[in-house]
Amino acid sequence: MCGIVGVVNLDGTPVSRGLVTAMNARIVHRGPDDEGFWFGDNVGLGMRRLSIIDLAGGRQPFFDETGDIVAVYNGEIYNFQELRSKLVARGHILHSECDTEVIPHLYEDCGVELLHQLTGMFAIALWDRQRRTLVLARDRFGVKPLYYAQVGPHFYFASELKAFEPCGILGSPSAEAIFAYTNYGYVPAPLTIYDGVHKLPSGHHLQLVGCRSTVTRYWQMQYEPRARRSEHELIEELDVVLRAAVKSELISDVPLGAFLSGGVDSSTVVAMMAAVSNAPIHTFSIGFDEASHDESRFAADIARRFETRHTQLTVRPGVWGDVEQIILQFDEPFADASAIPTYCLARLTRNHVTVALSGDGGDELFAGYDRYREFFRKRPLYRVPHAVRHATAGALSDVLPRGARGKRFLRSLTLGPFEDYVWGGRELWNVELLEPDVVASLDDAHRMAAARTIFAVDRPSELDALCLHDIEIYLPDDILTKVDRMSMAVSLEVRVPLLDHHVAEFAGTLAPSMRLRKRRGKYLLKKLLERYLPARIVNRPKHGFGVPLERWFRHELRDELLDTLTPDRVRSVGVFRPDAVAFLLRQHLSRRCDQSTLLWRLFVFHLWHRLRSTPSKPRARGEKDATPVPRALTGCNP
Repeated sequence: MCGIVGVVNLDGTPVSRGLVTAMNARIVHRGPDDEGFWFGDNVGLGMRRLSIIDLAGGRQPFFDETGDIVAVYNGEIYNFQELRSKLVARGHILHSECDTEVIPHLYEDCGVELLHQLTGMFAIALWDRQRRTLVLARDRFGVKPLYYAQVGPHFYFASELKAFEPCGILGSPSAEAIFAYTNYGYVPAPLTIYDGVHKLPSGHHLQLVGCRSTVTRYWQMQYEPRARRSEHELIEELDVVLRAAVKSELISDVPLGAFLSGGVDSSTVVAMMAAVSNAPIHTFSIGFDEASHDESRFAADIARRFETRHTQLTVRPGVWGDVEQIILQFDEPFADASAIPTYCLARLTRNHVTVALSGDGGDELFAGYDRYREFFRKRPLYRVPHAVRHATAGALSDVLPRGARGKRFLRSLTLGPFEDYVWGGRELWNVELLEPDVVASLDDAHRMAAARTIFAVDRPSELDALCLHDIEIYLPDDILTKVDRMSMAVSLEVRVPLLDHHVAEFAGTLAPSMRLRKRRGKYLLKKLLERYLPARIVNRPKHGFGVPLERWFRHELRDELLDTLTPDRVRSVGVFRPDAVAFLLRQHLSRRCDQSTLLWRLFVFHLWHRLRSTPSKPRARGEKDATPVPRALTGCNP
């Protein structure tokens, strides 16, 4: 596990060693064990290493036999031993037992097609000296991050945005990214909060030749139900593919454990670990004093059943002292409040092991979210022609005052079914929450572009459309971003066996009824887990992995909320309307309505804005940035 950085000078001049060294220093938390550099041609590459496999011989960069192909990378290739054997059989000479070394040799044989041979999580940077080509690639689901920017005669890339601080390219926030953040609570790829700086989307690679970069998709989740198979046959096949995925991810030369929330996904991973490993399993969980958010008793029960060495921690509002560090770790506004317990869990786990397996991805692959069921509950209403729904529900909604009961529901009916899934149920739309000049800089076509892009792809079912949206946007840009930043903040590697692409491709062959049946999500996965755990545990109601913000904002954290979102402070930033923010505060604090989700987005944005200490106004697209570069945001390493 590592972090990577690099610079290509497009004008052919040598890259500054000091610049690449400074970039690399910003991400030391991603790899505190070692660092490596390569400078040549008009290129500089750097990396930080968290030693996991081949502790002595795994130092990057790695090269092919001629030294013409140079590679640095972040991640784990779980099938590297098989790939290594094939390379040696074809005459390649490899000098280590490290997974990184297979990358330049595979590229020598098959170019960017090497990506289809890799099983694992990765962000790769490779310089081809003969073709003078830079290749960047991100794994199929975006478990590992990768950012890039082309500014004047320079091309930069890095594992985290903070590595770009020495480059002087992080200017003011863009209105485009703010609009997206307000909708999602995070900034979806390829956007970042900074204009001109991009995320490489999951399942894509980039090739830079000369001054031109081309981004290409190499993998996408496919839904192609196979010939009819019995439920028993499907359970057997799922058991085999999950065991294989978990077993492949147990390879490590350092201590290893697992997150155990007590839910279906993490319990499945621990069950598979117990089935394929003879070594004692270390498991870790956190709980809350708030019963509605606490699953620790279920995690402890499952730990006893599998006889794991279990460690548990209770999270209380006192963790608020870490919030500023958590927000800074993301380098841009990120409003998934479950980042707080994720950070606490990662810190607890790192005290005992260096690698942990997680159950992330199960909800997206096997349709586990409650919102899938809600979509189909409302489906009969969408049979009413859109024009009729829009006119009727819109008129009724307009009559009701802000905050009135039923207004959210009526507003959602004015949308199409998929737009409702993505953006419905809001107390305030963006046009009511954002300052008019921010909204005016974007046209309607752009606002709906994300939904059209996802839902324009041909799929056999509506459920596939919902899952694909979450796999391509929510999973990489929220869930996996959260886990990567919070684990890397404490130098912990987290592996996600449910996102092994063999597991995903199996899930894509399932009929929708094998994932969502009679409002029961993760149907087939739960049937499999019933082999390992009592049905009463497997089928208990789903809990989210969040903090009790609704109560905290009304009690323990009320003062912090009000202090951050004063009208004067909101007005000085110039992004959100002070009257709209005040309305949401009144609604929440008076208990008329739970507005904690929107308030957390507002709180995070304004706290992030204050911490980065830049001028207040966002830029519209195309507007030149005449503001000074923000101060460096030093990466935290608690």
